[in-house]
Amino acid sequence: MSCESERVLSVVVIGLNEQDRLKASLDAVFLNRPEGYELEVLYVDSGSTDRSVEIARSVPGVAVLHLEGGRPSAARARNLGLRQARGPYVQLIDGDSVVQPGWMARALEFLEARPDASCAFGQIVEMHPEQSTYMKVCGLDWHIPPGERRFCGGNSMWRRSVIAANGFFDEGIQVGEEPELCYRVRHAGGRIVCLDLPMVEHDLGMHTFGQYWGRSVSSGRAYASIAARFWRNPEKMWLRETLVNFAEPAAWLVIFAAAWLVFGAAVAVVVILAWWLGRALQIATTLRRRRVALATAVMYGLHCQFARFPAALGQLKALSGRR
Repeated sequence: MSCESERVLSVVVIGLNEQDRLKASLDAVFLNRPEGYELEVLYVDSGSTDRSVEIARSVPGVAVLHLEGGRPSAARARNLGLRQARGPYVQLIDGDSVVQPGWMARALEFLEARPDASCAFGQIVEMHPEQSTYMKVCGLDWHIPPGERRFCGGNSMWRRSVIAANGFFDEGIQVGEEPELCYRVRHAGGRIVCLDLPMVEHDLGMHTFGQYWGRSVSSGRAYASIAARFWRNPEKMWLRETLVNFAEPAAWLVIFAAAWLVFGAAVAVVVILAWWLGRALQIATTLRRRRVALATAVMYGLHCQFARFPAALGQLKALSGRR
């Protein structure tokens, strides 16, 4: 591990088969270098079979690291970069994300002014919401109200010393490694703060139902993994969310079955669709405060309902894996 330098900002970019998006991600880092800081840019490749490594090596100033052995994961890739980083602050970036103008300078300014803050992150904006309905509705998930939060995602700026003092990311976790680290950091006295500023544009690259379903299953795995880890603690992180992801689909099935038995299949379908639409309109009303178009807000509300099915499946897989 190299000694930290006070005027170095380390940037750790991770990727696996990101040849279509990696160049833009790396170029944006250099275009938005904070004034007065030397940039150390580390790209960690998790075993790409496309041109990702070649592209990273073609960008001047990028050091390429290779994740070797074992199952690739974001936790392992980030840890490899973090252990090589020289700077006291580290900006973590996923290879499908492009850092926005002014973000790194503002985050550094915030962390330097707030020694109690361990991590700063900002708003994520979906890059191509027009390309698919899945990207449009899932992109709305990115918005986080500014202020102190319980966790952040993979794109975030950290004090490197805090991550090291708390044992880095847990490499035994395949999904949900960021909330798990944030939990440990917060309970050691750190603070995770969301700033009201665009941080990255993110290309979800989701064009098929299979991708949409898989993302929701992975989210369920993360919920259950974190809930199972901390359910005995005073702060039972994601336990409520996990229970709701089981309870709501179960309630829908009960309502559907009861309506079928009493009124028949056609009425049962109408009842459950009406229930979903009512909940979707409730969610849409809240979303309209962010000036989201009504049709998009309703679609998002329906997405929030439907996604509980694959999330519950992911939770079952995670919990059965623990057993």
